Amino acid sequence: MSRNLSRIDIGVFVITLLMVGFGVVLVYSSSFAVASQKFGGADFFLARHCIRVVLALACFIVFINVDYHVWGKLSHGAFIVAIVLLLIVLVLPGHTSINGAKRWIPLGFMRFQASEFALMALIFLMAQKIDEHGEEIREWKKLSGHLVRIGLVCALIVVEPNFSTASIVGITGLVLLFIAGARFRQLGGVVLSLAPLAAAAMLAAPYRRHRLMGFLHFGQSKETIGYQAYQSIVGLGNGGLFGVGLGKGEEKFFFLPEPHTDFIFSIIGEEIGFLGLLMIFALFSLLIYRGARIAFRAPDKLGQILAFGFTFEIALYVLVHAAVNVGLVPTTGIPMPFLSYGGMSLLFTVSSMGILLNISSQCGARLPALHNKFSAGRVAPVKTGI
Repeated sequence: MSRNLSRIDIGVFVITLLMVGFGVVLVYSSSFAVASQKFGGADFFLARHCIRVVLALACFIVFINVDYHVWGKLSHGAFIVAIVLLLIVLVLPGHTSINGAKRWIPLGFMRFQASEFALMALIFLMAQKIDEHGEEIREWKKLSGHLVRIGLVCALIVVEPNFSTASIVGITGLVLLFIAGARFRQLGGVVLSLAPLAAAAMLAAPYRRHRLMGFLHFGQSKETIGYQAYQSIVGLGNGGLFGVGLGKGEEKFFFLPEPHTDFIFSIIGEEIGFLGLLMIFALFSLLIYRGARIAFRAPDKLGQILAFGFTFEIALYVLVHAAVNVGLVPTTGIPMPFLSYGGMSLLFTVSSMGILLNISSQCGARLPALHNKFSAGRVAPVKTGI
């Protein structure tokens, strides 16, 4: 395995480290005001974030060096553990909830978010099963098994409640099935049949209804339920083309709630401007392109689905986070990969990049026995290496 490490995708490696480093700067810049007033020190969030960066980079090195086929073999156990953790979250005492939501398992110095692990475990298991099923993925018997697993994870996350993360899990799962070869009419039928249930779940909670109404009537709600979105847009407007300078933004001074997590995009726009945002999007675009390239050149179907799954997950998180910050969708708590403060998001995002790099290191090492098992899905591996 070690001789293949020289073949890792340098672009993904460098972008990951750049994003993690820039995230440290942004977390401090966006959080020092809140930390100083509420937690007794400007570096409160920075210190905790740095610990999580160290843990994330350690996981990054481990995942780069461990053959990704190992995770396929462990996928069934990982999925069972994920379901158990999602159930544990729901039965924890009320004092562990934050703003009425039960999403975390306290671990002392950080909180473990079970839904982040569940998404990774689901991608592992789907990739393993798709590799085993091949063209049989189009059969309802095989397809329904995937749909049940996706639905179970989504249902448990919705109950937390965390509708936005459940939506990302569901969309990611369906996209992976489509890429694997499932027919559009099959998945389209599933989406149409579940749409009323999803709408009912979205409207069931009063806070989600209020956010939707605030989004639909933004002009009349900017002082109430639409306050966060309004202040986010104000921050982006303040930044203009070049920004006001790192650390000099005003929105983090208690105008914009959660500036270091859910609204880091607005802080970026205010402090380094529109050109800074273009730079960030350029890096994410390059990362997504390189991830898709690795998926197309992966040596087997397992590697393809894993690479597409983790790449698509990054893309979806970036798009939803940015859309929330510019008011294109109702306000919801979605972190920006690499850049937002949050231990589990950073840990699992960086770990997934390690898996992506391990896949890239094996792109030139096609095994004949595996080659005969490839399905005629929408994504066919090619013989060239990176």
